[in-house]
Amino acid sequence: MNGNDQPTVSVIIPSYNAAAYVGHAIESAFDSHGVPVEVIVIDDGSTDDTMKVLDGFGSRIRVEKQTRGGPYRARNLGAKLARGEWLAFLDADDDWLPEKLSRQLELAAAQGVDFVYTDRFNFGDYGRTTERQSDSVKLWDGDVFEPLLQGNFITLSSVLMRKTAFERLGGFEIERRGVQDWDMWLRYSGSGGGAGLCREPLTRYRFHAEQMTNDLDQRAADRESVLKRALATPRGQKLPRGTVRRAFAQNWALAAWHAAEHQPRKAISCYLRALSYWPWSVGPYKGIVKACIGRV
Repeated sequence: MNGNDQPTVSVIIPSYNAAAYVGHAIESAFDSHGVPVEVIVIDDGSTDDTMKVLDGFGSRIRVEKQTRGGPYRARNLGAKLARGEWLAFLDADDDWLPEKLSRQLELAAAQGVDFVYTDRFNFGDYGRTTERQSDSVKLWDGDVFEPLLQGNFITLSSVLMRKTAFERLGGFEIERRGVQDWDMWLRYSGSGGGAGLCREPLTRYRFHAEQMTNDLDQRAADRESVLKRALATPRGQKLPRGTVRRAFAQNWALAAWHAAEHQPRKAISCYLRALSYWPWSVGPYKGIVKACIGRV
């Protein structure tokens, strides 16, 4: 795309010390079939060779720098700079299949929605999960507010969102670490926005070993904060008590699952907390037994 063309999709890539990956992510965006794109990379204070990699793309991409402020602040800046009608978020260590954007745009037009996500392939150190996300996680479309309360099944790098919808919601919040995307999807769906789903795995999501063990307590607390915010909305306040309790139980069961491999005692504590909200679920009991005998 030359500088005078109007992009249909603005691809926003936050990058922090991602020299090993970001070039491949950018190329996957440019390989999108039949969709005019602009690629905006926000460098979040990298200290490695990221800028050298980005310089290699020349004027094909737009690069902006920010003082270390985190990926969600970077995504918000990218959205402000975007010229496209649609925003597509792509992490620097993930990538797309060539048909992703075209399939999403087709689905958005057919269903009249401002938000479309895809199934994904997992790669890298994905350990206990499955190679294809939908083999272990149920994916929903349409009105996804209540399913989302039970956990975030929408991969950020798979999302295509109309820019006006993103702006209407005020962009991502930046206070809570690692759960701001879930907060955005809840706000979007809670305000009546419908979600389209491409059931093909058109996004590739890279797992790193440290993703499951860093800041477990903080992540659980941040997820609970997001839940409370969603439940305090007019939509959330109308939910049955059982739905609310299951949502909190699932939050702590997820925290337990993340802790189980390296911190079994913490996992047991989180499973017990999950059972305090919803003691009729079998999963936490099984999880406690596995943690006790060293099986995850």
